[in-house]
Amino acid sequence: MTTENQYPEERRLASVLFADVQGFTPLAEKLDFETVSDLIKGIWKALDKVIEAHGGYIDKHLGDGVMAVWGAPFASDNDAEQAIAAGLELIKALDDFCLTSSIPGAELLKLRVGINSGAVFAGYIGSRNEYTVIGDIVNVAARLEQVAEAGTVVIGENTFRMVRASFRVKRLEPILVKGKTEPVQSYTIEGYLNASNRPRYQSADSLVTNMVARDAEIQKLISIFEHTCSSKHPQMALIHGEVGIGKSRLMLEFNNRLEEGETDVHIFSTRALAQTSRIPYYLWRVMLRNHFGMRDDDKPDDAATKWNTGLSNLWENTPGNVQTEATQVLGEIIGVSSNTDKPSSEKQHRIFFLVTDMLHRISQKNPLVLFVDDLQWADRESLQLLSFLLSLDEPKMSLMVVGAARPEFLKTQPQWHNTARAISLGPIPFNAELVSLAYPDLQGIPDEALEAIAAKVEGNPYFMEEIVKSLVKSGALGNAITIEEIQEQLITKIPESLRGTLQARLDNLSREARAVALMASVVGRVFWVGSIIAQTKSAALPGIMPMKNAPDAVVERFIQDGLRQLVRAELAFPRQNSQFSEDQEYIFKNAFLRDVAYSLIPNRSRAQLHQIVAEWLEKHTDTTFKGMAQEHIRSAEISQKLSTGNMAILQKIGVNPPESTPQ
Repeated sequence: MTTENQYPEERRLASVLFADVQGFTPLAEKLDFETVSDLIKGIWKALDKVIEAHGGYIDKHLGDGVMAVWGAPFASDNDAEQAIAAGLELIKALDDFCLTSSIPGAELLKLRVGINSGAVFAGYIGSRNEYTVIGDIVNVAARLEQVAEAGTVVIGENTFRMVRASFRVKRLEPILVKGKTEPVQSYTIEGYLNASNRPRYQSADSLVTNMVARDAEIQKLISIFEHTCSSKHPQMALIHGEVGIGKSRLMLEFNNRLEEGETDVHIFSTRALAQTSRIPYYLWRVMLRNHFGMRDDDKPDDAATKWNTGLSNLWENTPGNVQTEATQVLGEIIGVSSNTDKPSSEKQHRIFFLVTDMLHRISQKNPLVLFVDDLQWADRESLQLLSFLLSLDEPKMSLMVVGAARPEFLKTQPQWHNTARAISLGPIPFNAELVSLAYPDLQGIPDEALEAIAAKVEGNPYFMEEIVKSLVKSGALGNAITIEEIQEQLITKIPESLRGTLQARLDNLSREARAVALMASVVGRVFWVGSIIAQTKSAALPGIMPMKNAPDAVVERFIQDGLRQLVRAELAFPRQNSQFSEDQEYIFKNAFLRDVAYSLIPNRSRAQLHQIVAEWLEKHTDTTFKGMAQEHIRSAEISQKLSTGNMAILQKIGVNPPESTPQ
C-alpha cells in the first residue's frame, strides 16, 4: 500500500523520541539468529504498544532502537508531555518484559531515551516514499539519547520549556553536539510533579521565549528564600509593576529555580480573581484544596474523604480535638463543611491559629513557598491571614510568600510596604541583542529590524511577545526579504498600543472563536464551558447566530471549535487534565487580554450576559460560585444603567464603569 499523499507535507511543531536498548549487541553475539529475532520482535511488540497508547507515531525501528514522533502527522495539546510519559513507561515496559523472558541474559537489558522538541519539516523521502520528519531537533534528540544513562529519559531545552509544569527535572551539564557551535542544555526527568499542589493550564507554547534582563530580581528572590530558610521566620517578596511587565513570568522562573534546585521545597500557588474579590478566604481555599488533591468536580463525599485523610496525616499523634476543630472550621473555608457560626473575631482567631499550625507542620521537613498572583484583587480576609502569618515570631517555620500585584495595590494598601520586601519591575531596555536572546525564533533577522521591533514595545515584555507572535504566525518575517520590508510589516500589521495589538488578534479570529472569547470575558479571567453554553443559547451577544432552540450537539460543536482556536492562538488555556464538560475550566493568558475582549461588548449585551452567567453560577451548590453570582448580578445592574446613560447615578455611588474595573 502506498503512503503517497496520506499526510500533508508541512512545517510542524513536534517532539521526537529516540530509544535504544543497552546491552543488546553483546547479548546478541552470544545467541543464535532465531533467538535474537524472537527477542527483538518481543521487545518491540511490547514497547510499540506504549508509544501508540500515548499517541506517538512510530517513524522507524533501528534494530535495537526506535524513533517516534509526537505532533506529526497529527498533533494534540500536550505532545511533549505524552512523549515524556511514553519514555518513562517504555523503560518500565522493557524491564517488565525482560524479567519474564526465558532468554538468558535478557534481564540485563536496559533502555535509554532522548527527547527534543521544535520545528520540523514533515514529508516523504526515499524511493519508498517514507513519511518522516526532518530538522535539527531530530539530530539533537538522537544525540540526547546517546548521552542518556541506562534507565533514564533526557530532554532538550525546548521540551523542558513545554513540560516544566508537569515533571521534576535535574539540570545536566551542557553537551557539545556535532554541527552546533554552542553547547546544548539538557535535563534528566526525575518523575512527575505533584499535580495537586496547584492548578496548571496547558499551553501550546509554540513560541520559545527566554526571560531576559531580570537576573537581579531572580537573585533577590533567591536571597530572600535563603534568608527564610536560615532564620526560620516567614518572609514575603512583593513583585509589583504595570500590566504586562513580567510579574507572573518572574514568579514562574523563580518557581522553576526552586524545583530544579537541590533543596526539596513544598510549593503552593493561587491567584486572586476580580470575580472572587468579595469571597472570604478565597486564596486559602484554592491553596488548601489543591494541596489535599481536591477537585472542583469531586462529589461532596469524595472531597470530604480527601480532606479528612489529609488532616489525619498532618495531625498524627496529636490530640483529636485540634484535628476535629480543623476539620470543621477550615472545612468551612474550603467548602467541605457547612458554616455553622456567624463571623466573629473569635472565629477569625481560631482560623488564623489552625492555618498557622497546619503550615508549620507542612514546613517542618522542607521549606514552604506560597505563590500568590494578582494580589490587587485579593479578598480582605485572605490578606488579613497573610499579614498575620508574616508577623509571627513563633512558631519558627521556613515560610516564604511570593506575591505579585499591580501598582494600585501598594497605593491603596500602603501597609504592605512595611510587611513585604518590594521588588519593583520596570520596562526592559530592549535592543537587538536582547530581542534575539528573548526570542530564538528571531535569530538571523537583521539587527535593524530587531531594533525596529524593540522601539515599538516601550519596554513591555508582554507587548513584545504579542508583536513577535503576530509577526511569526502571520509569516511576515519569513516573507520579508529586506529590512525595509520588515519595517513595513511592523507599520502595517502591528497597531501602536498593546490594546490595539490584542484587539487585532481578537479580530483575526473566526466568528466562533471571537464570540467565545467575548462571552468568556464576561465570566472573568477564569471561565467555564457551561457559562459559555448558557450565554450562547441566549443569543444576547450581537454577531452570533441565534441558538436558543439549536440542538445541544450544534451548540457544543460551536463552542468547542471556538475554544480550540483560542488555545491554538495561545489566547486561553484549559486547566490541565480536565475533560470537555460544563465544568471544564479555562483561563485567559493575561488579565489585560480579558479586559480588551470585555471592552468590545456593548453595555446592553453585558447586562444580559452578566445576568445569564449569574443564573448559571447560582445552580451550583458551591458557596464560591454563589458568591461570584452576586458579583455578576451587581455587574448586570451597572451595565444596564450605563446602557441607559445613567452615569450620574453611578458616579454618585462611586462605581467605575466595567471597562476600568473588570469583573
